[in-house]
Amino acid sequence: MAGPSFEEWISHLGLQQIDDPQIDKPVYRKTNFGKLELSAEIEKKISTSLRNARDRRKIPRSKLAPMLGLSDQVYNRYENAVSRLTVGRLLHICEVLSISPVEILYPVAPHLWGEDQAEAETRMAIVEKLANFDGLTLQAILSFLHHLKTKETDEGGTGYDGAASAAPSFLAAVHVANGSDVHGGK
Repeated sequence: MAGPSFEEWISHLGLQQIDDPQIDKPVYRKTNFGKLELSAEIEKKISTSLRNARDRRKIPRSKLAPMLGLSDQVYNRYENAVSRLTVGRLLHICEVLSISPVEILYPVAPHLWGEDQAEAETRMAIVEKLANFDGLTLQAILSFLHHLKTKETDEGGTGYDGAASAAPSFLAAVHVANGSDVHGGK
């Protein structure tokens, strides 16, 4: 059996054909909440996101570039969308700035984090909040999340109906993580 056709895959994945002047052949992309972006637009957004992340850390480009083994002029090309960033270089920048790649990528492609802008913003807010918890709190949260039904695990397709039944487990896990008994005492 041959499986789904090329067109069926495109439809199934929710892709649209785009003729990008920087790419010789047609490519297929998801829309960024209704807007199809060309690769040049995406590269500009990556550059802006990089610059914003560096600025938030208050690290001058002249100090960051040598940490990456680059001259200031070469690094400047990344922040001005002259040179394309490799994944390896992105990871190195994230290591040096002590940030998650999500901090760079979310502003560029928020549609990858949700079906609409509100869902994407909510998911990103959760990711940012989780990044600030200690290991024990994260373990408690993970334990709670294991009790929730999701769209994938809920056979009825409605999802999320396990939250109420999981709440007592979550409270118990939080109390344990905080060093108190289930009733809040030490």
